[in-house]
Amino acid sequence: MKAHSNPVSEADRPAPPDSAGLHLDVDTHFADRLPGLFDRMVWSAATTRLLSPRLRKAIRKKFGIKRPGPFDLMAEGIRFRAYPAENRCDRVIAGRRRLPEKDEHTLLAPFVRRGSIFVDIGANVGTYTLWASRLVGPAGRVVALEPHPRTYAKLKFNILANEAGNVVLFNIAAAGEEGTTLLRFDGGGNVGNASIHSGREGVPEVTVPIVMRPLKSLLDSAGLAKPDVVKIDVEGFEDQALLPYYEMAEPALWPVTVMIETVLRERWKTDCVSFLKGKGYEERAATKENVILQRRG
Repeated sequence: MKAHSNPVSEADRPAPPDSAGLHLDVDTHFADRLPGLFDRMVWSAATTRLLSPRLRKAIRKKFGIKRPGPFDLMAEGIRFRAYPAENRCDRVIAGRRRLPEKDEHTLLAPFVRRGSIFVDIGANVGTYTLWASRLVGPAGRVVALEPHPRTYAKLKFNILANEAGNVVLFNIAAAGEEGTTLLRFDGGGNVGNASIHSGREGVPEVTVPIVMRPLKSLLDSAGLAKPDVVKIDVEGFEDQALLPYYEMAEPALWPVTVMIETVLRERWKTDCVSFLKGKGYEERAATKENVILQRRG
């Protein structure tokens, strides 16, 4: 199918090239960008767990940079136009032919029911958004927030390629108040690590202006007042993106289940896990990078 405009999106803006300068193709049909045999071999080698991380990185630098994509691929029955040279999620899809964060999907799946409202804060290219879209079904809704303009354009293409009509898109970051800020990225091979927080000292950064709005305001504008499940992964900004919702929304509107990335919890001003436990949530499952909490009762 050809990607045109999405009637349920907000704050669209032109997607600039990132530091790699790769062409962003959101105009051709899905399946117009199929990978060749050597493309498949390179990205399989660059992502296989049989090789050391150092060797995988060397393969990406020597061979992957010459075959950056985009490639039209299927992962677990979902269509993606992948740019493996600039996004880790796309690399997993291109090299392993499955969705990233397999353990998280397995643990979270029992909490995502037909007809649910699923909120994906930090949607990236849509690996959780499209996975949840299938689980909640036509009667459910997925609200996907992705502030990076280039990544948002990829997400939007993937949503359209899958004809996921139950997805509402926002090219906006969740925050405590409305405004604008800069999204920062080191210009390397994973734009999914872009963060509102500053990166490592002394490392040059690429910055992109983005729009911020409170999650409560975004959900109200979508006509979806009460989320059932929230997944949030925003590179250490989780506390400022999610916790203000609990001050703005009455308890009856709080989500039942929250999955939150904890890798960069040292950046939090307020510990999200402790905060949620104080609001009546219990930890139900955890991986090395994420924790799933559910409201008691």
